[in-house]
Amino acid sequence: PVTTVLVVVNILVFAYGILGNTQNTIISQYGFVPNGLFKDGYLEDSIVRLFTSMFIHAGIAHIAFNLFALAYMGGFAERSIGKPKFIAIYLLAGLGGALFHGVIASFLLGNGNSVLIGASGAISGILGISAALGDIRGYYWLAIQVLYVFIGSVASLSIAFAAHVGGFITGLVITKFLIEVERRKRNPYK
Repeated sequence: PVTTVLVVVNILVFAYGILGNTQNTIISQYGFVPNGLFKDGYLEDSIVRLFTSMFIHAGIAHIAFNLFALAYMGGFAERSIGKPKFIAIYLLAGLGGALFHGVIASFLLGNGNSVLIGASGAISGILGISAALGDIRGYYWLAIQVLYVFIGSVASLSIAFAAHVGGFITGLVITKFLIEVERRKRNPYK
């Protein structure tokens, strides 16, 4: 149910922007701009944009790829760790992905004025959940994304691969932490 709600919310935000002919305005007002946080000091505005940017997509291909991945992997992750943890990791991975991308964009690549939008970091966190639970394919996916970070930085691709990596690492680390907490609850003497 949570995965379905996330898919529907993303579709509704996208449809609102497209049907209302306000998509560009939504992107410019609610997308995350790394330099706004890291260099210009717009803390409150940047915090809002970190959250809202997770639900904005640039076009039909962008939203289709993201929501396909969410629908494909979300159900497994949601059933495996439960709804509250799933929602928390989804949102934290989205934030982690955006912040990781932002640091790289602002301090390494010098393109921190570019707007970041999309659910890729959050969805990558869902793949991190799967990897933490033992699905080795998640690590293969991470290796490919790391490779794309380097290719994308050289080729000037407009895909924020660093957000994918940051989201995956966030989801993986939080899930491993939760697994360890649960293990200690069940067997406090180990």
